[in-house]
Amino acid sequence: MAGPAFWDVSYKMTVFEVSPMNSGTITALAAIFGSLVGALGSSLSTWITQRHQDRRDLLAKKVFRREELYSSFISESARLLVDALEHDVLNPTNLIPAYALLNRMRLSSSPQVLAAGENVVRGIIGSYAQPNLSPREIEARAASGDDPLRIFSEICREEIEEMQSQL
Repeated sequence: MAGPAFWDVSYKMTVFEVSPMNSGTITALAAIFGSLVGALGSSLSTWITQRHQDRRDLLAKKVFRREELYSSFISESARLLVDALEHDVLNPTNLIPAYALLNRMRLSSSPQVLAAGENVVRGIIGSYAQPNLSPREIEARAASGDDPLRIFSEICREEIEEMQSQL
C-alpha cells in the first residue's frame, strides 16, 4: 500500500510526519526572513548606486581630459597661426606639438572633431605659403571676426556638452 488516499479521513498523522508550528517559531522565521530581505535590498541598492557613481566619475574625468586636450590644441594652433601670418618659412619642427595633439585626439575624439582639427592644421600650413601680414593686418583680421579656430572650437563644445548631458 502506497499510503492513504487524499480522501481517507481515518488515517491519523504521527508526530514525525507533521509538526505543528507555534506562534513563536513563525514570528522568529518572519523576523529572520524580513532581515534577510532588508539586507539584500540595502546591499543591492548600495551596489547599484556605487556603480552609477563610478560611471559618472569616469565620464567626468573623460570630459576633463578632453577639455584639456582641446584647449592645448587651440593654444598651440593659435600660436602657429600667428607665426604663419608673420613668417613665410615653415619650420616643420614647429608643427610637432600640433600634430602630437591632433594624434592624441585620434584616440578619443569624434570624427567631426578630428576632421575640424585636421582642417586647422591644413590652414596653418597653407598660411605659411601666403604673404606675410603686418601686426595691424593681423589685428584687423581678428577684429573682423576672421577666426580660423571657431569651427573647431564650436564642434569641440558640442561634443563636450553632449558628454556632460550624460552625467
